[in-house]
Amino acid sequence: MKLDGHKILAVGPFQAYELLIDPEVLVRTMPGLKSLTPNGEGGYHAEMEMGVAAIKGKYSGEMRMEDMHPGESYRLRMHGQGPGGFVDVNMTVTVSSTPEGSDLHYQGDANVGGTIAGVGQRVLSGVANIIIGQFFSAMAKEAEKVAN
Repeated sequence: MKLDGHKILAVGPFQAYELLIDPEVLVRTMPGLKSLTPNGEGGYHAEMEMGVAAIKGKYSGEMRMEDMHPGESYRLRMHGQGPGGFVDVNMTVTVSSTPEGSDLHYQGDANVGGTIAGVGQRVLSGVANIIIGQFFSAMAKEAEKVAN
């Protein structure tokens, strides 16, 4: 499943980037994310709880940020396993300056397996877009707090 979208944040690129890599901010803004614990390998152990359709349940996994270019971009890799199967995400996140603050652009792929995969591409894409939309709306509110 392809992931691709934009969101404007009301802070400069370096502030936006710092928000996007801060584990405490990520736990506050990502729907269902309960914890991010450093794993000693440059990544995080993640615990999530989803309450949506076939992906409902508790998930455990790993999250890693790679190819980090402060204020500009990074690659986000995630793997989660739960009662409905697994999810793998490989996404590039870029931040660029705009008159309003920063344009946050994400682009990548999510692969699913197990029961989740049987739900259908359209349903999964819809759920993914809802979760991503909620995340970026919450991140925009975090940016507004920093800006004020």
